[in-house]
Amino acid sequence: MPGRVVPQPPPPLLTAYFPEYTEDTAHPLRALLAGTVSAIRGGSHPYLAPGEDWPRCQRCAHPLIPYLQINLASETTPTQFREHVHAAAPAGEGAGELWQLFVCAAETNAGFCFEAWTMQQAEGDGDGEPWLLRTVRVDPASANAEDEGEDEAHEAVRATLADADEILPEQVIAAWMAGREETVDVESYWDYPEGFYEEHEPAEGLKLLGYPVLGKYYYSARDIDQCKVGDDGPHFDWRCLVQLGTREEDNPFFTTGNIFIDQCERHPQVLDAVVAGTW
Repeated sequence: MPGRVVPQPPPPLLTAYFPEYTEDTAHPLRALLAGTVSAIRGGSHPYLAPGEDWPRCQRCAHPLIPYLQINLASETTPTQFREHVHAAAPAGEGAGELWQLFVCAAETNAGFCFEAWTMQQAEGDGDGEPWLLRTVRVDPASANAEDEGEDEAHEAVRATLADADEILPEQVIAAWMAGREETVDVESYWDYPEGFYEEHEPAEGLKLLGYPVLGKYYYSARDIDQCKVGDDGPHFDWRCLVQLGTREEDNPFFTTGNIFIDQCERHPQVLDAVVAGTW
């Protein structure tokens, strides 16, 4: 019928994975490197290669804090997440590849440094970025690194971060639990059948994959709302790789909105930090 509006079907449902924390790990970093747990959130003991300097913010030179470290070779890390970051080590081989996210928690006039940058209000003299997202190969022998003594330079950095109250409490993630299937936030799509959105609304808090919690406003740190890599023109094929946290109750640093990491589905090397919310 001419002029008839044909409703679009809802976006596909996606499964999100949520952390299952454990307090029964005596040596968290050792367990992480050995693959007996999946991840560590926060803390002050990131894996650093022998002789490696502590990562620093490329804008203000402040030491970065470890936000999330995930063992991509652990059987407790979701296969789908491993595939999206192209893990090279087969699951079950213990120490192999580690996915690490560091952020700058230095205080600025627009919130902490990483948050301000995500909202395009970055301060500092540098032209770089206030985060480090990387995948590193881990020597299996490093699983016993805690027995080899502490690096004095690293200890000094830990003391600096502790004095500034910038260290997130360490939480060991034994595994990730598949949650209910999620649909896209109502801010992006609103033509849902009755009761559908309530059953599949995106969940708040730390999670892998699924759909992010949105809001009235949206900022992209790198200002790349369209991926332009490749020969097929600009495209909007983003997936939420990791949702870091939603407002104050989930993370004391993320005080403005919900920050998540987007990954281009066609070009997985293209990543962006995004903040969304209503404020």
